[in-house]
Amino acid sequence: MDIFAEIRERVPIEQVLSSYGLQLHGKRCKCPVHHGEHLSASVYNNKLHCFKCNQSWDAVALVAELDKLSPVDAAKQINDQYFLGLTIGRAATPEERSRQQEAAKAARKRRELDQAFQAWEQRTWATLSRYYRLLKQWRRDYAPDGPDDLDRLDPRYVEAVKRLDYIGYCLDTLENQNIEWRKLFWRTHRIEVNQIELRIQHAG
Repeated sequence: MDIFAEIRERVPIEQVLSSYGLQLHGKRCKCPVHHGEHLSASVYNNKLHCFKCNQSWDAVALVAELDKLSPVDAAKQINDQYFLGLTIGRAATPEERSRQQEAAKAARKRRELDQAFQAWEQRTWATLSRYYRLLKQWRRDYAPDGPDDLDRLDPRYVEAVKRLDYIGYCLDTLENQNIEWRKLFWRTHRIEVNQIELRIQHAG
């Protein structure tokens, strides 16, 4: 594996964006290259893609672009900033290469977990959005007509009243919180999301 590929493997693009003060909204952010006001850039496959610029950057390419560096100098800067321990500009010793390979292996494992999280996050967003719309429909369609109906409320209306704000909060978390907060949500809400998926299936 060459140095550039190893940096791509070990350095999340989100970490690089954060170092430049860029805040992700879900997977989207303002483009740091053309400095637009809209969230025209998105993170996918450990790269930043800007739809307006029609370009993509990995960690090295983005640092090179923003700091006006050559790819090699950008790689050196990332190596120093994130304490990667890579040898750049000379051949690595066998011991150094062994440590680098172990670090790359650990980074691949983290990347696989990140990819699993991203797939779950996309599925969860779709599930919660669908459930949120369903709850709004139930609250509208099964609301009591008057005080005489309060002792025989439709269960779907009750569920909507109890759950609507909470599901809205969950969607807001997935859209606006940082990556660490969203991963915490993943660890604590996976079973609940599975249950909501089943609830939607039974409702249909």
